[in-house]
Amino acid sequence: MKKQISIFVILVTLLSFKPAKAQSLNVFGFKAGVHFVDIKDKLSDGAVTHVNKQGFYLGAFMEFRRSVNFSIQPEIYYSGNKNKIDENIALLHIPILLKYKLGNRFEIYGGPESQFLLSVENEIINKGNFKKFILSGSVGVGILITDEISIDARYNLAFSNYIDTGYHQNKKLNFVQVGLSYKFDN
Repeated sequence: MKKQISIFVILVTLLSFKPAKAQSLNVFGFKAGVHFVDIKDKLSDGAVTHVNKQGFYLGAFMEFRRSVNFSIQPEIYYSGNKNKIDENIALLHIPILLKYKLGNRFEIYGGPESQFLLSVENEIINKGNFKKFILSGSVGVGILITDEISIDARYNLAFSNYIDTGYHQNKKLNFVQVGLSYKFDN
């Protein structure tokens, strides 16, 4: 009986042993979350109106670590707004973020973002005043819950318009995004 207990204890110890995991230089992951869109409408008389909407985003990223605290993270994700107010807009986002890790659980990041207008509900974007390419910038923070799961929040400021309707009349899209990321360590 003592021999069986000893074997059992040894097996449990060996199975529960988790070797130290070295972080690899490249990490692939998925992300999803909600965003809040501010459609800034600049009118010809100088007035500015704002329409706020919510939507979702879903995509993937690759993190290239350059040091213990610094990495470069290109992303690609789709965002859409599916509500009945104003225009429902679908975009493809491609940001390139520079990330800096603060301590063990916090990181800050920022960088340029290219956006491609995919569709606007009930509109033909090939005709009219729509811009298919939008340039913007993102800044944000992330909290690492585990080595694989993180929560992040970012603000995305549009530098260019997504529609020009005349002299000093245009619309811009600014986003606040909150979501979860899951990393697959190689």
